[in-house]
Amino acid sequence: MKQVLIVDDETRLLQSIEAGLKNYQEEFSVHTAGNGKEAIKILKKDGVDLVVTDLRMPEMDGFELLAYLSSRFPFMPSIVMTAFATPEIEEKLNVAGTLKLLEKPIDIEKLAEAIRGGLRQDGDEGSLAGFSLANFLQLLSMEQKTCLLNITGENLKGHIYLNKGEIYAAVADGLKGEEALYHLLAADNVTITFQKLPKRRIPRMIDTPLMSLLIEGMRLQDERLGAKEESELESSERDIHNRGDEDQVAHIVSAEPSQTDSGEHLAEVQEILQGDLNMGKIEDSLAKLSDVEGFMAAGVFTPNGEMAGQVNNSNMKLAEIGSLANDVLLKAQKATDIMNVGRGQQVHVEAPSAHVIARCLNENESFSESAAGKAHVHLVMLLQKDGNLAMGKMKLDSVIQEVAESFR
Repeated sequence: MKQVLIVDDETRLLQSIEAGLKNYQEEFSVHTAGNGKEAIKILKKDGVDLVVTDLRMPEMDGFELLAYLSSRFPFMPSIVMTAFATPEIEEKLNVAGTLKLLEKPIDIEKLAEAIRGGLRQDGDEGSLAGFSLANFLQLLSMEQKTCLLNITGENLKGHIYLNKGEIYAAVADGLKGEEALYHLLAADNVTITFQKLPKRRIPRMIDTPLMSLLIEGMRLQDERLGAKEESELESSERDIHNRGDEDQVAHIVSAEPSQTDSGEHLAEVQEILQGDLNMGKIEDSLAKLSDVEGFMAAGVFTPNGEMAGQVNNSNMKLAEIGSLANDVLLKAQKATDIMNVGRGQQVHVEAPSAHVIARCLNENESFSESAAGKAHVHLVMLLQKDGNLAMGKMKLDSVIQEVAESFR
């Protein structure tokens, strides 16, 4: 029997939907979840065939859940419930028959019809469930969401930044702005993931409304597909004859940006996005320390004391503590160097209410200098006085090796 997962943070609504769909229990079973995190647990454990999700939820919202589905279950049919739908938006999102949008309050009969249609689609030859990047961008725009998307695919990597539902910036494979966006929209089978928002402001490079961008993107894609089909059917001589038209399309898609702002602008955005991606990776590694009994906080610092990432479960001012711990660590390394006993790698300070452990990893021969292509990073961890100190030091050694990858 088919399995359907309904995701919404409104308990009464979930109960109402579950009761209303009992009339269809011979066709499919219903599971429920209160947010995206709960939904993922069910998806990993049970064989779900279709997901119905709200968009606005705590902990992990519907957009993040849809992004997870695009990555792990790209062919799973999806139905979105929202209080902000309009017939026009629904028609645009459902152009390819890949994503159904239902307006709240939910009509059980319409929901059942959409679920049955989605389950039938799963078995249709040649049909594609899931949703496209264009569909997803329209949902984000409709909900006026601010976010940073990481888009990957076969030989494809890029980012799209939205501010209150408007596309502000895009970079991809050396392109920027609208060119980069069209490049990403033309790709098949992309994976969409969310990145943490940058600490610094991303300069705006796209002013065109979303629908105009999507229409132009579809037009360019149609031209490319048409040119490809024509080249396959015609002889090589005809292909050469028509090369001019194809070059014009390629010029539209990948024209060189103006010299006044292109290089600096693209480099600036890529620097911001890459820095943010590295911070996300660093914080993922630091999160592994939070399992240590008595864990309070941990931060990664450059040799000059600048914080590059943190996980803080307390009210500690980690940036200040880390800077001070950095100074202690450097002085200890200098002292051990003078004593001719080898470079000191770690300092442990036992304070009245906490343990402060500072660990250095410097792949350069000199303890006080950094070298290009070699990691030089400091990791500071705070544990409660009765925390598991031995386990903390063991995990610190392995985590700093992971963190070092972002500094080479």
